[in-house]
Amino acid sequence: KLKEVERFKNKVDYEYLKQEISGLLKGIDDGARRTAEIVSGLKNFSRLDESDIKEANVNEGIESTLILVRNAVPNNTEIVTELGDLPFIECYPGKLNQVFMNILTNAIYAVKHKPEDTQNRITITSKKMGDKIHVIFHDTGIGMTKEVKEKIFEPFFTTKDVGEGTGLGMSIVYKIIESHHAKLEVESELGVGTTLTLILNQRINPKNS
Repeated sequence: KLKEVERFKNKVDYEYLKQEISGLLKGIDDGARRTAEIVSGLKNFSRLDESDIKEANVNEGIESTLILVRNAVPNNTEIVTELGDLPFIECYPGKLNQVFMNILTNAIYAVKHKPEDTQNRITITSKKMGDKIHVIFHDTGIGMTKEVKEKIFEPFFTTKDVGEGTGLGMSIVYKIIESHHAKLEVESELGVGTTLTLILNQRINPKNS
């Protein structure tokens, strides 16, 4: 019987089969972990029960947003995070996460439209500067002309092809930033990339702090 088992093992290439099964099990395990990570990210991202002003950690919002956009990042693009030690701030957490989502989606679009043989990077930096929180999004994508940069917050303005965008993303971002009494600074150079700096107060209305 042992000889028959050995013959069968040789016939079906036992070692190869063992490696394949091991790889399959690892894939299932990775898939389960990824699913759990996405569910957790969605829960943290949406914050649907937090329509009122809350104290929240900006870094947690950035990280949960990155979980959701990770699969959309092209292979030739590296995501770099440089998240500083931040205090909790007053904000609308779910709305602020929408800002991160829209900015990152645009950054991914910008790097996807660079030549495939170029190496690109999206960098997200957060830091406390005085009584403000700065969140800086930099991409090495296609960049914008001065004319496009001046129009990005206009409703229904988009440079994307039909079906790729509604032109509402950045106008929504602008409204949310206004509701936080915050600022968004935009720097961009065509063919080089774009830097967006979100400047948040530690309190929604700093006059009451």
